[in-house]
Formats: sequence, structure tokens, C-alpha cells
Amino acid sequence: MKLAEVFSNDMVFQRGKKICIFGTGDGEGKVEFCGNTVEFKSENGSFRAYLPEMEAGGPYDMTVTLNGEETTYTNILVGDVYIAAGQSNMNYSLAGTSDIELKNCPNVRFFTEPHSYYFENHRTCDLAVWHQCVGEESLSMTAVGYYFATHMYEETGIPVGIISVNWGSSRVDAWTAPEIVYTDEYQSLLPVKGDSYYNRLFNQGSWLYLNKLLPVVPYTVNGILWYQGESNGRKEEAVNYGVLLNKLIENWRDIWNEKLPFYCVQVMPYLLAGENADWGAIREGVEFVSKNTEKVYMTTPVKTGEAKLIHPTRKKKVGVALAKAVLCENFGIKQEYCGPVKEKYEWTENGIKVTFTHADGLQICGEYLEDAFVYDEANVAYTVDAKVEGNTLILTWNENIMPVRVSMGYDNNPTHNLYNGEGYLASPFNIKK
Repeated sequence: MKLAEVFSNDMVFQRGKKICIFGTGDGEGKVEFCGNTVEFKSENGSFRAYLPEMEAGGPYDMTVTLNGEETTYTNILVGDVYIAAGQSNMNYSLAGTSDIELKNCPNVRFFTEPHSYYFENHRTCDLAVWHQCVGEESLSMTAVGYYFATHMYEETGIPVGIISVNWGSSRVDAWTAPEIVYTDEYQSLLPVKGDSYYNRLFNQGSWLYLNKLLPVVPYTVNGILWYQGESNGRKEEAVNYGVLLNKLIENWRDIWNEKLPFYCVQVMPYLLAGENADWGAIREGVEFVSKNTEKVYMTTPVKTGEAKLIHPTRKKKVGVALAKAVLCENFGIKQEYCGPVKEKYEWTENGIKVTFTHADGLQICGEYLEDAFVYDEANVAYTVDAKVEGNTLILTWNENIMPVRVSMGYDNNPTHNLYNGEGYLASPFNIKK
């Protein structure tokens, strides 16, 4: 018998929920933690034990006895635990950032899921241990997760654990169960798959779901941080990204048996995505899910001045925005974390009125609204005049134009300049008449 690799010294347990201790093998055992003793027996080669809910605190020790063999785990904290999931921009380590701010924060801990596709028999590529965020030990941590966790701890004083489950160039379907992906219904949503599928074997057969995600399920967590979408950016599949993401969310909630909140990042501006890419549709899909699926929240793009880089090196604002989303939606601490998001619209005689949420201090930062156009039946683009009234953007155009659609920032590299008073960029829109 053995515990799952996600258990080690220095780990963080989730407060306020039953704590799941799990592993594989046959036999029986017990867990002793903070005066609680829980006995268990394995079933079908695996076992689970549940410790009672606890308040934040620590450090504590835990003793686990498996078939008479005793192991003690030390320096355990109880706080809030989050899965940091997605592809390379979530995987991007603190060491590579240009806005690096190293802090000694031993009450922030992180675990990087260690299995690698590139090693024979999927041997681990990293040590399966929890690390404390102390000095240079933090450098290998997901940068978005680092800035998220340190901000959360500074604001709440509650220990934070980050479980990093991500992979560069990974697709949303690779993180979804094969019994969902390999159905006619699901495959119809991927009529043409991008090169990221054919050139990356780990994107096939739900390999990442089976070998990167399931090893940490059902570790008790407080929510999911999701930053992915670039590898599903080909036009033919990007239009269905919202449906694909929603299926992943349903799938993950099923395997955790809990309606975990998801905090999602709209992908950043990228100039070199290519003519077959439609990152506007990816952002639109994330927005759709955030509006239509319970307990899904979104942060909007951040202009870092690095539109030629698929991996922007400035990650702090993304991580902090995610932290503010959690503080607002989970802790009830009112604060802005997202740019203006289209709520409703009304066509006028020669224009449109678009009303936004997250729109306190709605403003055009510049002399005129950039990257906003109206299109006619021939798909010819015309510029628009724009003004802001309260939380409404009013666009007008020449009365001779017969509009078919109007867009703002709906491109791989959006350059629009509509912000709220907290400096968050608006979510792009593409409204068809």
C-alpha cells in the first residue's frame, strides 16, 4: 500500500472540508492527525480515508499506518488549496518572468505534478514533493500560481497551497476524460483539429487527463485556476471552445464530486497566431462559460506590451486578478478583478448601445476607441464613433452603412482601449445583427 504522490512533508490541507487521504494497494490502515484517528480498508486496489473538517492552522504532523508500516509526514499546514491548470502560460515558471518579486513566504506551498510523457513508462520528471515559497525555491513554481498565492496570503493570512497540473501546448480535450472525448458528439465539435493535436502525442488519447490530472484526484481543494486555450485556437475548433471548456468543467466536478469554482483566464494578445487562428473565439468561449455556468469566473486580457510573445513574461497582473476573483466571489470581499464584459446591447438607427458589467469608471483611454469596427454584408469594415455614458458604450456610424455585425478587440491581437476604473481591459465582443 502507498499514498498518492501528492502527499509529502510540507503539504497544505484544505480547511473547512473533509480532508481526503488516498492511495493504492490492498490491505488496511489508519490516519492520525490533530487528535483524530481514522481507520480504513482498501477496495479494488485503492483506498480513501476522510479526516474531519479543520480550521486554518499548523504546522502539524500526520502519521499514516499502512499494513502495519508507519510513516510520519511533518510541517503540514491547513489553509486553502487550488489546482493551477492549463498549458504553457500557466506552466510558465517564476524564473522566466520579467516582473519577478521573490518573497519569503513559507506559508505558501506548491506541488508540481511530476509525471512526464517524455520519460519511459511515464517516470517522474520532478521530485514528488511539496515546496515552501522561500527565496529561490520558488523559482520553479508556476508564476501565475505564485502571484496568486502570495497575494491571497497577504490579504487573508490563510496558508495557501498550489497544485500545479499543466503542460505546454496542451489542449482542452487532452484534459478531458476519454469516455467524453471519444464520442461522436464531442468529435463533431472538433471538425478540424489544429497541429497541436497531431504534433503532440500527449494531446491524444486523453493522456494528460489520465496521467497528469487523475494522480491528484480527489485531493481536497478550494477551486481551480484555469489558463488554457491557445492550442485549440484553430478557427474550426475555436468556435466551439466554450462548449469544450464547459464539458471539462462538468467532468472535473464529477470526479471531485463537488461543484468546484473555476477561475478562468482569457488568453492574452498574440500578434503571430497565424491566419488560421481565432483567439477571439477562444476568449468569447471563456466569457460564454463564465456567464452561463454556475461558479465560473473570468479575468480579461492584460496588455503587457509583448504581443509578439506567445508566453508574455509579465505574469503578476494575471495572478493578482485571479486572487481578486477568489477574494470577491469566495470570500465576499468586494473588489474588481475583471474588465468590462458585455451584458446587453440595443441596436439604434445608425449605431448600437452596449452595456457592460464590471464597468465602474468605464472609459476610453485615449482620444478615440481603437480596434472597433462595423461590417456590412460584403464584410467590409468601417470605423465607428464612440462615447461612454455610465456603463454603456455608444457606437455610431454613417447612416448609409447596412450593418451585419460590430466588433471590438475581436482579433488574435486585440488593440482596443476600453477599460474600467480599476485599469482592467474590456472583454472583446463580436455582435451579429
